[in-house]
Amino acid sequence: MNNDAPVTHFNLPADPRFACALAAPQLPAGGPPPGLLVTVHDSTRNHTDCARRFAPFGQAHRLVVLAPLFPRDVFGDGQADGYKFLREHDLRYDQLLHAMIDEAVRRTGCDGTRFFLQGYSGGGQFVHRYLLLHPERLHAVSVGAPGVVTVPDETLDWWAGVRDTESLFGRPFNPAMLCNVPIQLVVGDADTETWEIRVQPPSRHWPVDADRLHSNRIDRLRVLHRALLGLGAHAQLVMMRGLRHGQGPGPAAALAQRFFAAHLVVANVTPAAKPAECALPYQPTDLA
Repeated sequence: MNNDAPVTHFNLPADPRFACALAAPQLPAGGPPPGLLVTVHDSTRNHTDCARRFAPFGQAHRLVVLAPLFPRDVFGDGQADGYKFLREHDLRYDQLLHAMIDEAVRRTGCDGTRFFLQGYSGGGQFVHRYLLLHPERLHAVSVGAPGVVTVPDETLDWWAGVRDTESLFGRPFNPAMLCNVPIQLVVGDADTETWEIRVQPPSRHWPVDADRLHSNRIDRLRVLHRALLGLGAHAQLVMMRGLRHGQGPGPAAALAQRFFAAHLVVANVTPAAKPAECALPYQPTDLA
């Protein structure tokens, strides 16, 4: 049997502005339906590459791989980042993802009730905010190097925190459910440039404006990591040695696959101890 599931594409019937890449494993007849893994593109809209990175993993582990395409300039205003924050004008990107999942279920018969979720850079922004809103839908999540972060802080409004998610999304923040989701946070230890990400809303997590405005992706992911641990969430922060931001997508996907493989059977996972920040002893070529 071919170990690499073919990648196909479809437009969302309910809103053809949006599309998906889909890799369905080739399985023998019978048996339980395959599970689902969603991988979200970065600002380059590399959704087909995302699907291809995970297709062999999906084939090996009976997972349908779904990679949404959230295009630029949806409202003709030049905006490229709306999907990262889950809403843009009256458009809800979390609901678009749910419609895409429903279509993937219809096409493949996979179980889309809960799924694995991964994204890097702009995709990492979408992924960790989706986690804050919909933890009950997730088996496990891998968040790669987001440029700006939302912390699970109920004293701060969206998108600095989560105080007003019920009024904005109809979704009250549920920290107890969040603590059931295994979380991996990934960033290169050379990911220190800030020219693309000089924005972050004021909050008590950044009491000095200079620190907030000049913080890099490592700093920001550490803030998110500390906030998640403070809730009791099972979050690990993995530093990829020697990697700058642009070198990270492939290694981050490989780390996500290792992480997801450890949680293929997930039922309210409660590790004996919360993993601490760690660094992995490999060179960039090891996970390319």
